[in-house]
Amino acid sequence: MSANVQGSDLRKIAFLFGLLSAVLLIVAGTIDLIGGFIFLVIGSGSHALRAWAEWVVYVVVGVVIGLFAAIGRGPGNDRAMASGVVLLVIAVVGWLGLGLANGVLALLAALFCLIAGILYLLSIR
Repeated sequence: MSANVQGSDLRKIAFLFGLLSAVLLIVAGTIDLIGGFIFLVIGSGSHALRAWAEWVVYVVVGVVIGLFAAIGRGPGNDRAMASGVVLLVIAVVGWLGLGLANGVLALLAALFCLIAGILYLLSIR
C-alpha cells in the first residue's frame, strides 16, 4: 500500500472540500434569509436586517470559495498555489472577522475551506 498521493488526487479532494464549503455557506445563508423573513413577520425589523446582512455575506463568500476551488482544480501549480492561499485566508478571516463561527454550518464551511486550502498547497510539491 502506497502512502504517496499524487498532486492531481489532492486537487480533486481539495476541490470537493471547497465545493462542500461553498454549498454549506450558501445553505446557511438561505436559512438566514428565511429567518430574516420570520423576524420581519413577528415585528423584529433589526433582527431581520441582521439576518439579511448575514445572508449576503454568506452567499458572497460561498461563491468566492466555489470560484477559487474551481480555479485551483485547473492545470498548473500557479493556480493551485493561488487558490490554496486565498482559501486559507478566507477561512482564517472568516473565523476571526466575518463571524463564520456563528452557526454550525458556517463553522463547518470555514473548516472545509481551510482543509481545501491546505490540500491545494500540498498538491504543488
